Amino acid sequence: MNTTVAADIDRTAKADTCLHPPNAPEGAPDGWWIREFQEDGIDHIEVRDDTGCVNVAIAYAAGVFWALQAGYPSARVSLPNWRLKLPDGANPTVVYTSPVFSLIRFSRDEDVVWWIQPSTAAR
Repeated sequence: MNTTVAADIDRTAKADTCLHPPNAPEGAPDGWWIREFQEDGIDHIEVRDDTGCVNVAIAYAAGVFWALQAGYPSARVSLPNWRLKLPDGANPTVVYTSPVFSLIRFSRDEDVVWWIQPSTAAR
């Protein structure tokens, strides 16, 4: 048995499963990892915090947005067609911006609402 090959396979498997920050889109604030991907013609954005935990996952196609259940606890997401009340005195942080929409995190202490704001050019 070639243990060198087994060790290489083990290292590769560990590297593939460990959380590594992907290349964040330009303008992403420090401490946030943003992963953009497309699956079955639907665009997705996944946002992780500096610990690697998923905070929110958004999918969109043809101008329609969905908040996907990801992470624990599931994020509260204010969609363009279903607005949630923001926490009183919440501080906004723009976490992601694209030509289609911006994702803003409103937080006050432990109370957090993610806000999807479609861009005016995409309307």
